[in-house]
Amino acid sequence: MILNVDEIAISKIYQFVGYKIFMRNDHIVQLEFENGFSGQIEDGKNMVETIKKVKGPDKCLLLVIYKEDNTFSKENREYIASKEVSEVIKADALVIKGLALRIIGNGYLRINKPGRPTRLFNSRAEAITWLQQFML
Repeated sequence: MILNVDEIAISKIYQFVGYKIFMRNDHIVQLEFENGFSGQIEDGKNMVETIKKVKGPDKCLLLVIYKEDNTFSKENREYIASKEVSEVIKADALVIKGLALRIIGNGYLRINKPGRPTRLFNSRAEAITWLQQFML
């Protein structure tokens, strides 16, 4: 059974054009994109500022759920991989469906080299299990 977002959120659900961010009841921050979203640098900065609002005092674990047609600018990918963002996020699990986005995701890991543990997954369950190893 897949739970409704409202059933797993323990924070306010921040809804923006193209994505939403909230703290899950397992204390993992979830960023979920909508179909057709194309992220620019301004979006990346807004996401990080919003994550800071929901995460609490410590670095957070981030679960990112993509749609097959999401795209992100070079500047956005560079910013999200930056040391500045790694001061906010402890580890991120990227749930990716579709070959094109998987190729972009692998390129992000190889080229941008985020300064924190980051991995691609096919399912939410696998991603959550992996993130749980980073919980204190």
